[in-house]
Amino acid sequence: MYRRGNFCASFATVGHGPRRWSNLETQSHHLAEEVKRLQRCVNDLVSVLALPAVRRGGNPSQLIRTLLDVLAGMLRLDLVYVRLNNSPHEGPIEMARVAQSLKLPARAQEIGEVFNHWLGPTQHNWAPLIFNPFGHGDISIVPLQLGLHGEIGVIVTGSQRVDFPQSTERLLLNVAANQTAIGLQDVHLLGEQKRLADLFGQRVAQRTRELATANEDLRKEIAERKRTEEELRKSEVRKTAILDSALDCIMTVDHQGRITEFNPAAERMFGYRRDEIAGKNLSETIVPPSLREEHRLGFAHYMATGEARVIGRRIDAALRADAADVVRFLGSS
Repeated sequence: MYRRGNFCASFATVGHGPRRWSNLETQSHHLAEEVKRLQRCVNDLVSVLALPAVRRGGNPSQLIRTLLDVLAGMLRLDLVYVRLNNSPHEGPIEMARVAQSLKLPARAQEIGEVFNHWLGPTQHNWAPLIFNPFGHGDISIVPLQLGLHGEIGVIVTGSQRVDFPQSTERLLLNVAANQTAIGLQDVHLLGEQKRLADLFGQRVAQRTRELATANEDLRKEIAERKRTEEELRKSEVRKTAILDSALDCIMTVDHQGRITEFNPAAERMFGYRRDEIAGKNLSETIVPPSLREEHRLGFAHYMATGEARVIGRRIDAALRADAADVVRFLGSS
């Protein structure tokens, strides 16, 4: 009996060997599958983290298209819907990727209207997990806010798998939402910088054209002024030549009666040099004292009315530098 019992015990022990080996193989297979799944998740996570790289040189629509393709292919989703809220320079953006088996509306705007009707317009009140609001089969739907309070927009993902979303899938979706929000903010900042740079460039170009026009006008004005100055110089030369060569006495006065021109003939007649009499009042030099008040009144009348009482008439007396009278002088004003 003892030997028989030992034999039975030994036989039983040997009989459990293949079963244990089978269990070990199964566990090893499950472990290998889990490792592969984790590797895929890591690769998917790296792909999601690389999403903001597509923002360079792009726009919000391009970034959202890339997000839809990445999420739909990475998680084998049946529904991916994205809505971006209004921005100061463009309207709302709505895009969707839908599996044909769901038979959902073709337009992303119609899908968005269903979500608003079912879940309400306020995104931060949406439940973290809901089931199919479209009424076509079973589908688990996960809404995710873009931005701290959904101010940027919303991402809605859905799958017909009963185990959706798994913990790794939810992690990937949260990372994707965060990365998308960062990418959209960067796109907005880059777009704003480009808009401001374009505006600045336009203003610089406009200002450059204005300065070029002003410089051209100034160049023409300078050229015209030089031409006028040259003509004036030539005119002064001609006038000086005429005054210097004239045999008659010629003198001119300004509106205050001060002498401005005094030709050589006048110098010889009145005994004054031009440089010593220029700027002095006519009534205090040439006009005799007895006639100065009458001259003052006549000059004031001429300046006020333009009527001359003395110009063109002979003056019977004028005063020389040596106080001697000069008679038969043709006066001027």
